[in-house]
Amino acid sequence: MMYLLLKALHIVAVMTWISGLLMQAFLLRTVARQPLPLLPDERSVIGAAVRWDRLLVAPAMLLAWACGLALATLGHWWMTPWLSLKIVLVLALSAVHGIQGGSLRRMVDVPARRAPACLRYAAAAVLCGVTAIVFLVVLKPG
Repeated sequence: MMYLLLKALHIVAVMTWISGLLMQAFLLRTVARQPLPLLPDERSVIGAAVRWDRLLVAPAMLLAWACGLALATLGHWWMTPWLSLKIVLVLALSAVHGIQGGSLRRMVDVPARRAPACLRYAAAAVLCGVTAIVFLVVLKPG
């Protein structure tokens, strides 16, 4: 029963986290097309996204990590190659989350600041990473 509860919590946390990552990527891409400095309304939308990240998306990431590590322990998967690769991909998604969140926070503070160019393809990177993770978890290769 504990395993199934952890699995359900993990799935909900991951869905929340990834939807937040995609929202951040969309917002950054949209704002990148706006002339600088950002208008007060644009800064207010970014500020709302920063608060949403702080209240919901970042805690969802932490819950996903905690439940995932617990599931790996209960499943005795620590020595499997697929889990090692999954952890690398999840670390990369965590880094994208940090970079996007930091960029949004800096845009609120400095309206004339642009997001890093590397974030132009963040949504595609997130979707590719999540797709690879799903295949690894479902197929559990090697």
